[in-house]
Amino acid sequence: MMKSKKDVADQSTESGRINGKQRTAQLKNKLSSKLPGHRKTPVSLRITNDNIEEHREDILARGRKLKYPIQYSKRRLIVISLVVIVAATTAFGVWLNSALYKQQQTGDFFYSVTRVLPLNVASVDGQPVRYRDYLRRLRANIYYYLNREHRSFNSDEGERELNYHKRINLDSTEKAAYIEYLAEQNDVSVSDQDVSDAIDAMREADGATEEDLISTLESYYGWTMTDFCSTIRDQLLEQAVAYAIDDEAKDKIEQIEEQLKAGQDFATLATQESDDEISRQNGGVVTAKASDQDPTGILETIKELSVGETSEIGQAQINNSNYYYITRLNSKDDENINYSIIMIKLNKLDDQFNQLRRDGKIKEYISVPSADSFNEE
Repeated sequence: MMKSKKDVADQSTESGRINGKQRTAQLKNKLSSKLPGHRKTPVSLRITNDNIEEHREDILARGRKLKYPIQYSKRRLIVISLVVIVAATTAFGVWLNSALYKQQQTGDFFYSVTRVLPLNVASVDGQPVRYRDYLRRLRANIYYYLNREHRSFNSDEGERELNYHKRINLDSTEKAAYIEYLAEQNDVSVSDQDVSDAIDAMREADGATEEDLISTLESYYGWTMTDFCSTIRDQLLEQAVAYAIDDEAKDKIEQIEEQLKAGQDFATLATQESDDEISRQNGGVVTAKASDQDPTGILETIKELSVGETSEIGQAQINNSNYYYITRLNSKDDENINYSIIMIKLNKLDDQFNQLRRDGKIKEYISVPSADSFNEE
């Protein structure tokens, strides 16, 4: 049966009306989904060709909700942490710089920091001078005078005395750094066993136990055994380097030895050549007690000689200076030892170090009065 034109038109109008309602409903749903508090109608669990794209979008949306907030929080946390760390490190560095290089603090905390961080107090011809080594020396002086001599550094005189100790210990630390450099250049080293042997010899000479030594170090200098071992190592290395580089002193003592073997008079050579101002005035003759302490080892060498016998070339450190020596036993009994000695001082190490200072190759990062200022006063 054929539909009339009117029926067809009415049907088209109705179809258009339905499609319009569907579009309106879809638009309404989209707008509603954007509003706060909207709860999206669950997507049908059945996947068809008509709703597959909707299912895909729903799954991706839920994934983004889980992924992006977490990533954003992690990035923000990392950035904030880095900013806090940088700010705290910078503030600590500024404060530490002021405390060490301007105020010149010497407390336990600052000593501990310098033992961890490679901070420099000066440089010698480009070689670093570590702040920890300077504080190790200076703190021992301060501790001794405060606790044993009951000095005060708060007065003008006390401040002057403190500056004097700073100058002496800074010079010693700079020289030790230069010695480290020379030791490396000349293949000179001091082993842990060398240090241990030297400490054992000191204890035996004093009749002290290891516990006695530790107690003395703590009560007199505020030192640990580690501090003391570092100090002994510095002394042994200085002595080894001095003998390694000073060819002039070695040549001189060898020439004296040859002259003595050729029959030259000991007293005459001592008067002419010896660098020991006291003994040279008496032709090199010295009288000592057999019971005297012997930190240099010279008396031990002499006791092994027969009367009239001359020793081989020896080495000794006296008052922080190094010497070659030759000695001859004149007489001895149970109480006294009479001997003659010729001593040649090793000057090259000190001469080279002092020349560096005159040439302006020692740079100091803290303000300490010069040695000349104390000599003038």
